[in-house]
Amino acid sequence: MSVTTELSVRDSRPPNAVVRVTNVIVRPLLRTRAAKVLKPLALLEFTGRRSGARFRIVVGWHVVDDVGVVITPAGWRANFVDGHPVTVHRRGTSTTLIGTLENDPAAVADAVNRLLDAGVSARSLALSVSDGHVIEADDIVAIGRAMIRFASPRPGSGAGK
Repeated sequence: MSVTTELSVRDSRPPNAVVRVTNVIVRPLLRTRAAKVLKPLALLEFTGRRSGARFRIVVGWHVVDDVGVVITPAGWRANFVDGHPVTVHRRGTSTTLIGTLENDPAAVADAVNRLLDAGVSARSLALSVSDGHVIEADDIVAIGRAMIRFASPRPGSGAGK
């Protein structure tokens, strides 16, 4: 007899087809004043580190310690290893920032728990979390999440060029 256990944290991203259709509508809106009503979303525009390809990604935008963060399982996050310039379109404004990837599962778990404690829904993080469960580093590894932190470029860094 096998015993199955329910996972306390599961990936809860919408189906790819839904994301594609929604992005066709939302992506252009995030570059306009109409984006003020799309508070939890942002559009990231950046050039691939190795490929040189231009990316325009709709993301869930969150704030931890007054710093914008994106929690994601997506492969494009690797572009932000060691910091990478990005234009963020959010709430009707555009800003050039430096996104830096945080892969440490304990740091990501801490950020997710702080967001959940602040009232952010697990659904807005594309997660399903059992009632009362506190996210741990092992959960972050199991669901393949990492975090990108966004900060203003340092003067003279050349990020805004």
